[in-house]
Amino acid sequence: MGIFLTRNADIHHMVQKNFGKTDNYLIANKHNDVLKGLFKLLLSRLYYIFDGGRMFVLYFDNQGIHEKEISFTDNAPFLLIPWHEVRNFKVKDKRNKVYIDVDHLGKIYSYEIDFNGKLPQGNRERFMQLSEHNFYRDSL
Repeated sequence: MGIFLTRNADIHHMVQKNFGKTDNYLIANKHNDVLKGLFKLLLSRLYYIFDGGRMFVLYFDNQGIHEKEISFTDNAPFLLIPWHEVRNFKVKDKRNKVYIDVDHLGKIYSYEIDFNGKLPQGNRERFMQLSEHNFYRDSL
């Protein structure tokens, strides 16, 4: 499964295989804030293009956020960001997309959740459900 060859069904199957439940995940792009993005653009245009185009599957449950990059190798496991290690969790709704910022032990991870396109199909419905359940942050 690679970025350009991945289908919605492939991601759905991967989530089901790892977690059993398929309604707690979102397809996300890595998001750089303006300052960080400008710095990376000045540093290297090629790095900026590849870094900004990274896509992830984010799965939310009571343990935390399980993250996996959609890449050319499918062998990597989901990485867990436990809720008890998250200092700050922000969701910014911008109509056709949502930005999620996670402060994990002092490092900020920012994701852009798009609602339009083939791959993020179903993101809006899953996002609404996750919002209703506070992203399963019951352990806080």
